[in-house]
Amino acid sequence: MGQTTLSQSGPSLPIADASRQQPASRQTTAWRGRGLHAIRIAMLIGLLGCLPSPHQRSETAVRPTLEQVQQLEPAARAIADTADESGRWVISDSDRIPLGSVARTLPEANALVGYRGPTEALLLLDQQHVVRSAAVLQSHDTDEHVDAVKNSPAFLQQFSGLTWDGTLADGSVPKIDGVSGATLTSLAMAGGILKRLGTAPGSLVFPDPLTLEEARIFFPDATKIHGERIAVVLADNETRLGYLIRTGAFVDDEIGYQGPTSTLVALDLEQRLLRPKIRHSFDNEPYVDYVRQERSFWKRFEGMTLEKLAALDPPAEEVEGVSGATMTSMAIAYTLPRFATELLADEEWKTLGQTPFQKRLHALRESIQTTRLSNADIATLVALALLPLLIRFGAMRQTWLRRLWLFAVWLVIGLYAGNLLSLALLAGWATSGVTWQLALGLVALAIVSVVIPPTRRGNPYCNHLCPHGAAQQLIRPSSGSRRKWKLPSWFFRPLGLLPAMTLLLVYLALLIRPATDVSFVEPFHGYLWHLASWSAIAWTISTLAIAFFVPMAYCRLGCPTGRLLDWLRLKGTSHQISRMDLAVVGLLIFACGYRFLIR
Repeated sequence: MGQTTLSQSGPSLPIADASRQQPASRQTTAWRGRGLHAIRIAMLIGLLGCLPSPHQRSETAVRPTLEQVQQLEPAARAIADTADESGRWVISDSDRIPLGSVARTLPEANALVGYRGPTEALLLLDQQHVVRSAAVLQSHDTDEHVDAVKNSPAFLQQFSGLTWDGTLADGSVPKIDGVSGATLTSLAMAGGILKRLGTAPGSLVFPDPLTLEEARIFFPDATKIHGERIAVVLADNETRLGYLIRTGAFVDDEIGYQGPTSTLVALDLEQRLLRPKIRHSFDNEPYVDYVRQERSFWKRFEGMTLEKLAALDPPAEEVEGVSGATMTSMAIAYTLPRFATELLADEEWKTLGQTPFQKRLHALRESIQTTRLSNADIATLVALALLPLLIRFGAMRQTWLRRLWLFAVWLVIGLYAGNLLSLALLAGWATSGVTWQLALGLVALAIVSVVIPPTRRGNPYCNHLCPHGAAQQLIRPSSGSRRKWKLPSWFFRPLGLLPAMTLLLVYLALLIRPATDVSFVEPFHGYLWHLASWSAIAWTISTLAIAFFVPMAYCRLGCPTGRLLDWLRLKGTSHQISRMDLAVVGLLIFACGYRFLIR
């Protein structure tokens, strides 16, 4: 009848496979999008890796200037040319009478960073090496945070009275309170001071390192040792034989007749004591020799574990001294338990013989134990835990509940905690590291905000967690509101390029001049209202005032952090190469060339 059906037309037509080809095409597009997105993330990591650190990690302390010292001690007129064994410079007045000494906290405090890097302190000590006062010497954190620390006498006075081992006169370790609004900066500085004070050198009375000959007294097959106060003893085939420690490096103030005595303590592989032996002594030789030869005195300690030795109380255990050398022998008997206690708490001993991975795991455990959890951190963590539940059960679709959430974010995370992401914060962490123990809430907020966009297609920070965005959502005019301004397209389109241009300029500034303070480009410092300058507060309020008439004005037309997170977000168009992608490729090529060829 002049019509041909598909069944009569011979070979099947391509249209018959369309239902199978369309899903395959979507799958290919999705995989291409994920692949391109992985390249975007790699490019961002490359850009961050090209940024130089804003501070120089010097491995040696440099003598402070006289002007810096006089800020703490106006009477100072001279500084010693060289530091002593502990890294302290003696200062004196115009008559060359010593006034005490000064010490810097770098390089020991290099690893303790605030927002953008470590804050170095200068310590003034008296002639007994007790801290008289402390001051900020230099910092690469934002000016507002550094000024808040400098202008907080209560914070700086907390270090007065600390001894050179980082404790108070009664032996206790002080609890340091940070400066409100400058928590990271102040606590990083405090950690640096305590670490500097806690790194006093070993005994100056018994300074000699361990030797292989001493190890062979206990381990005849020893061929090498690793360590100068705590040594791992090895045989020719790198087999571990045991450990050798000199007590004088830990305890040098138990006095016998005329002075202290240092002993050699050897431990087998089960960390049980072999018979200790006297190494050096300031006591009279006849008395020392009596103790050396008294086997029954030493046998009491043989076979003990370090824990049992640390718990030993010589009077309670009725430890008897050696006849004719009672004071010398009892000084040793009191030294050994103190030595064991010090050794068990020693970081070198805790990680001795561990693999690099085990050492990192140990450092992580130590970091967790020293984590500081403030009320602001708790509030931020609670918000992060509540958000997925509210979204999962549809609470955010309830207008009144969503507005309540936004108000809580603005009030608690913004005004109370001051936890906002910014380019200055992200760049500082990328170049200087993150001291997450000091700001667990802010770090968790950053992780959620950066990890979810490229993996789950969402942008929780901009939509639900940014206090400045929350405020704009609360005050935005409705579509029919009389106060709503509609910007003309010729004005609106150029403004849309502003966030990307800001990103470019900020990156170039940090690449060429790493110490540049870029915090002013975003209006987030105003949320630290108790320490922010009036100009920072005015900048914050002005962006909200514009958003009162132009819906989400700063988020849409001004926010570089939001633009970066949106670029990272996995979306339906991720398989397409955008102008932003091409700009990032060009910037990465320039950054690599500048960082590794020009600079």
